[in-house]
Amino acid sequence: MTEKLFWSCIITFVVTVAAFTVLDDDIRNDDTYDVDNNYEDRQGKILFPFVSIVRFANVDCSSSNTMNGTCLARRECNNLNGTITGTCASRRGRCCIVSRSCGTTTNVNNTYFTSPGYPAAFAGGQACTIIVNRCNSNVCQLRIDLLDMVLAQPNGDGVCATDSLTITGGNTIVPILCGDNTGQTLFVDFNDDAAITITVTATLATTFTRRWNIKLTQLGCDCPGIAPNGCLQYYTGTTGTIQSFNYGSAANTLLSASLVTGTRQLANLNYGICIRMEAGYCTIQYSQSANDVYSFTVTGDVEGADATVLGTAIGAVNGVACTTDFVVIPNPVVTATAVAVGTDRFCGLGFVPVSSSSKPFVLYVVTDANEGATATTPPDVANRGFSLAYTQIAC
Repeated sequence: MTEKLFWSCIITFVVTVAAFTVLDDDIRNDDTYDVDNNYEDRQGKILFPFVSIVRFANVDCSSSNTMNGTCLARRECNNLNGTITGTCASRRGRCCIVSRSCGTTTNVNNTYFTSPGYPAAFAGGQACTIIVNRCNSNVCQLRIDLLDMVLAQPNGDGVCATDSLTITGGNTIVPILCGDNTGQTLFVDFNDDAAITITVTATLATTFTRRWNIKLTQLGCDCPGIAPNGCLQYYTGTTGTIQSFNYGSAANTLLSASLVTGTRQLANLNYGICIRMEAGYCTIQYSQSANDVYSFTVTGDVEGADATVLGTAIGAVNGVACTTDFVVIPNPVVTATAVAVGTDRFCGLGFVPVSSSSKPFVLYVVTDANEGATATTPPDVANRGFSLAYTQIAC
């Protein structure tokens, strides 16, 4: 989301000017400046010459360390145990970074939720929780940016048995996540005034560089960047890359219940991914990410597939054969031929580029809890999930 969107989403305060007599209640949480722009804290005084008491918009601000903060009065930031990283609002405000860790509560926009001692590795052994309350009644959605999210991999069947990220209390169903999800973004609707609880459960059963840094942005109900209903993820722009949770080219080192190389693809998923249709664009095209043969390995035996199958049209499967793990793309046509595919389900070890003009632009991800062999199919082996590039086509 661009900064312009954030600026339009934050509730602002009225700018007022006081002269001569300044009451304590008027300036208790404000930074004041004299006519020479020298900073002073003043409480309940007659101020001469004229003194302006400025209440500025609590909008996003950029800090010197690339983190986003909220423009607040200095005293407000201190009361929140925030860190001042610069000035904003024509130097009248302070860019305040609010960071929280385990066992905390926040109602501050742009709060960062980090593992203890971040960026150092977190040993685990506990559940780490933050409770997020709405800033005000005009907030409808929480944007959750997983800026840095490295937890233990799922077991070989895709179940988050060692570490997990759970998000509850909202009006959006969020699957249990684990593994490497750095760069993923989730949109969770608030359920009226109910708080959203984010919990990272980390056991001591594994040793690796476990850590997280999650940015929590509250979006106003009329914000242009708010995700539509049913969209756990929401992409903008005419081009981009959509990856399944925990996607990566390296295989899971754990074995599945069938005693074969396990999957990185998480189990029990059922969610929607939406792409905003940009002005002047009517069609969207999907294709495998370039130079990555694993970029669509959703079902099947990755280790048993040779170079003529893996990541090619030969490895692609669609339709009724996709019953366990699959991606749904409404009304697709083969991009190269403009011929209708005739089905909306895609799975297998490859993906043929397709396009769709169905509105809104959306795809769905479904996985089950079984990577093992069935009576009619062999086990899935070393699946990674998917990494699909999308391009919007002009009308």
